[in-house]
Amino acid sequence: MIFDSMNRFASYAKLSPEVWKKLATFIAGCTPETPAGRYEIDGDKVYAMIQGYNLHEFNADKLENHREFVDIQLLLEGAETIWWRTVDGLEATEAYTPDIAFFRSGKEGSVPLPLAPGYFALFLPEEGHQPGVGDPADRVVKMVVKIHRSLLEA
Repeated sequence: MIFDSMNRFASYAKLSPEVWKKLATFIAGCTPETPAGRYEIDGDKVYAMIQGYNLHEFNADKLENHREFVDIQLLLEGAETIWWRTVDGLEATEAYTPDIAFFRSGKEGSVPLPLAPGYFALFLPEEGHQPGVGDPADRVVKMVVKIHRSLLEA
């Protein structure tokens, strides 16, 4: 897991220089007014989703995990908390379909990440995360970037 300022986003380019160059270009062109939807950056291997939604309360059965894709999450507007922890030893509440599964995890043993514009969180496969936690009356506009794990493996 990486949690850092967007001012330092370029310092992670060593993970995959070509991917990071494309991501930086795409991210720079996005604003809270960017229409919701899926945007292909490099076919099915790298894409972004712009989403607008209301936050939800913490749900112990909804720690999500991905097998094949790395998630990069950043807010364009609003603020939310993402809860993070590894899924090792946790009980699955929903099996993988196809890349996402959910696990049972309380707040104990999890780490809250306060996500706001200007910051990002990167989650590797096997790292559980529950995004979108906060006051259900609050709304956010978010970008979630998906990178196939093969593009980051040496």
